[in-house]
Amino acid sequence: MFRPMLPLMVLACAGGLVACGGNAHPPRRHTVSPASIASAPAALCPSAAQVITVLQAETNPEKYRVTGPIVCDHGWATAHVQLTTVTSDPTRVVLHYNDGAWRGITYGMDHLCAASDMHAAPAAIKKALGIYC
Repeated sequence: MFRPMLPLMVLACAGGLVACGGNAHPPRRHTVSPASIASAPAALCPSAAQVITVLQAETNPEKYRVTGPIVCDHGWATAHVQLTTVTSDPTRVVLHYNDGAWRGITYGMDHLCAASDMHAAPAAIKKALGIYC
């Protein structure tokens, strides 16, 4: 009864499955530890979902959507966002990655560079804000 499965088990064991025992090892996968993320903030960029989550948690529980590209630089990010429940003008949000999480720095349409903590924002973020800065 188990004979037809024997060739499949042999192939599976030859493929390196741990369940077969012996010295077979599963293939290694590259993983990124939180420590390596924290040490390389230039590579960080939130997803649109992360931008919305931070915005809703820190400013307003309304429904938003990201309406343009997310610009990132050294653990900072900015994006155009717009309410989905009513017609509104697009606005900007600025986030900073700090202590392992994205946090909102400022949100709005005018003078965003005057907000506290914006003095530390990289030039690329301030440039992306354009007229909102």
